[in-house]
Amino acid sequence: MLNHKPLHLIIPFALAIFGAFILLPSHVTGEVAPITEMEDKLKNISEEEKEVLGKLFTITQKIEEMELEEARITEEINQLMIDIHNIELRIEEKQADYDQQLDIMEQFLVLYQRGGPASYLEILLNANDLTTFLKSINMIKDISKNVNELLESIEIAKQVLEEEKLNLEESLLVLEQKKEELQEPIRRQKELKKEQEDYLASLQENKIYYEQQLRNLEQLWADNQVIFSEIVYEISKIVGEGYFETSDLNLTFSFTGIRGHIKEETFNQMLQERSTLPETVFTFLPDKILIKVPEKHLELSGNFTMVEDSTVNFIAEEGTFYDMPLEKSSLEELFREGPLVINFKKMAEGNVIIDFSVTKVESQEGALTFEIKPIF
Repeated sequence: MLNHKPLHLIIPFALAIFGAFILLPSHVTGEVAPITEMEDKLKNISEEEKEVLGKLFTITQKIEEMELEEARITEEINQLMIDIHNIELRIEEKQADYDQQLDIMEQFLVLYQRGGPASYLEILLNANDLTTFLKSINMIKDISKNVNELLESIEIAKQVLEEEKLNLEESLLVLEQKKEELQEPIRRQKELKKEQEDYLASLQENKIYYEQQLRNLEQLWADNQVIFSEIVYEISKIVGEGYFETSDLNLTFSFTGIRGHIKEETFNQMLQERSTLPETVFTFLPDKILIKVPEKHLELSGNFTMVEDSTVNFIAEEGTFYDMPLEKSSLEELFREGPLVINFKKMAEGNVIIDFSVTKVESQEGALTFEIKPIF
């Protein structure tokens, strides 16, 4: 028989569980709220404040660039130190082999000194018959051959050892050069930090306000980099999954090849329908492409460059974040996880049944044009 629990005990328990589920989203909201609050603060600052903050943000980006350069050179130095250690171990092994061969050679020479050429002549003269005589000659030849081979092997070992030592010297010189190179980014980094501190100090009573705003901007920028990496991956994925119809590619055939173009609105509509991330809008202009993520106040301009026979990558040349200019290193950071890729073979899959290579990709007013050449 089932054991039915009293209703007056079940109802409070159910309400407690229901209440817990209602309270769960408040944790997520608590995480998002600071970001939203920071975005609101930055949207409402004056032009004068934006100019000050822009200068501070530029210095911050340059400091980050120097830190990345320092980290890169430090990594190279560490790898060089490992290589130098490995070379030293190889030199020790080869030195041991070389010393051993010298010992063996010394033993041969001692035996040779004891016997000398007269002993070899005596052996030949004491031969009782032709067979013994010939065997004696062969034995002497073998001894001479072994001595010569040992001398050659010692000479080779010596040359190899000298080469290894030369490699070590070269590696040590490179290491010293890398350490010297490291001093410049460290020095520049200290200068930039001092410049930023001095500039903040000059703001006097507004110093604390701008420090807070700068921290907000840095936090938003870090958040933006993560999201934009996801956007780049998603766009490359959507474009390469064969969603474009033949009519979207506007293909025209001629004796010289195949031309096509994708209209700006078609491209953006495809992304809008398929993307789950903040809206990203492409604007195709003559020899320039604009990418905007309005929600994140991010704008980039650049162009596509050919990397393979059917693939192009977007290269950002300029950009702004909350209307503040982005340094080259910051633009590169946005694509650290990988480039924004358009693979025309994947895009045209099902629409063009022949194999082809892309010979030209151009941004024009309102459309991305391309030319492809059949491969037979």
